[in-house]
Amino acid sequence: MREIITLQIGQCGNQIGSSFWHRLSSLHQASHPSQFFYLADDNTPVPRAILLDLEPRVISQITNMGLFNHENIFVSNEGGGAGNNWASGYLSAQSKKSEIFEMIHRESENSDMLESFFILHSIAGGTGSGMGSYLIEELRDEFPKKILQSFSVFPNNEEVSDVVVQPYNSMLTLKRLNGCCDSVVVMDNAALGRISSESLRIKQPSYETINSLISTVICASTCTLRTPTYMYSDLKSIVSTLIPVKGLNFIVPSYTPFINKDCAQIIRKTTVNDVLRRLMMSKNKLAGIETRAVISALTFFINTTEIGEVQRSMIRIQDKQFVGFVPWMPPSFHAVVCQEENASEQVSGLSLTNSTGVSALLRKICGQYDKLKRKNAFTEMYRKYLDGLDEFDASREVVEQLIAEYERCELTSFCER
Repeated sequence: MREIITLQIGQCGNQIGSSFWHRLSSLHQASHPSQFFYLADDNTPVPRAILLDLEPRVISQITNMGLFNHENIFVSNEGGGAGNNWASGYLSAQSKKSEIFEMIHRESENSDMLESFFILHSIAGGTGSGMGSYLIEELRDEFPKKILQSFSVFPNNEEVSDVVVQPYNSMLTLKRLNGCCDSVVVMDNAALGRISSESLRIKQPSYETINSLISTVICASTCTLRTPTYMYSDLKSIVSTLIPVKGLNFIVPSYTPFINKDCAQIIRKTTVNDVLRRLMMSKNKLAGIETRAVISALTFFINTTEIGEVQRSMIRIQDKQFVGFVPWMPPSFHAVVCQEENASEQVSGLSLTNSTGVSALLRKICGQYDKLKRKNAFTEMYRKYLDGLDEFDASREVVEQLIAEYERCELTSFCER
């Protein structure tokens, strides 16, 4: 069995992780999948998870629920957090490397056939971005053959943030996500807020609501790993399908239907065709982008076995040209069906898409970064920890090259190097 170890980093990562594990537990009440759980001596299922933060508040709330192995929890002795400073989070993780990696190595040795690490974090604050960046670099060095897949929450670039330095934190993190992760699943707070308002009819969503949306997507993305399927039963096959070009590794999920169980909604019976049509709509994307040209896409149809109907629906979508593909390779539009335990009978769907549209999201972050950096605004916060700002310029260059490569994908001449 191919195990996956999950690292929950910072407030955002740990809140998402808590929601994810509780959702997995509710789906697998009889038998917990060994890819994500192991059995303690008393046969209690324990998540293969490591919880990391620089301040104790969120982790204290989570661990009181009794789900996690207390030996796999790291909270800084200082307890003051990273102050929304990437450099502080990065150096804090560096100074505690031996303590953190003792947990990681112990958990990896407890696995029979470790396949991957999941990283749950935000790229805007200090701990998720800074500590996350350091651990991603070190994981790549220490486990070069294992898959690193991050579920990264991007900031809301449509509103003014309380974290004025989030463009710096985001830029510095993007360099590591692009250079070290095999796959980066992108979700942004603006899209999550819009889905909460439009689909769930919640005007002012709580963190709990947002985390529930994210955990729903993570669970759906692992459906074929946890349940018997004829395809995509390991993460390597999923990642290799979605990322045919090395370095173009940013994936945007779409999901339908999201349901607010606390709100009386009339939910008509969903069909495979209806689910696929809705997945193509921008309003169901968990990141605010237009698809533009698709490099590769993989759709999970959950709680259906109608393979023939899936194939017909996929052909119908392509014939009507709801989706445009890059011109230099045949359309890469894949699908798989799977059946969840203890789930409703309603058909749901998740589409993971690697498209050139992500360049617009990255361009927005660059624009906000440039506004700050042009004036050297707030850079003194980082100079306390860094010898100069060379890392800023290097990160900006990496992201600019990534944007250019995604934009070049739209050209027929992309393969003519």
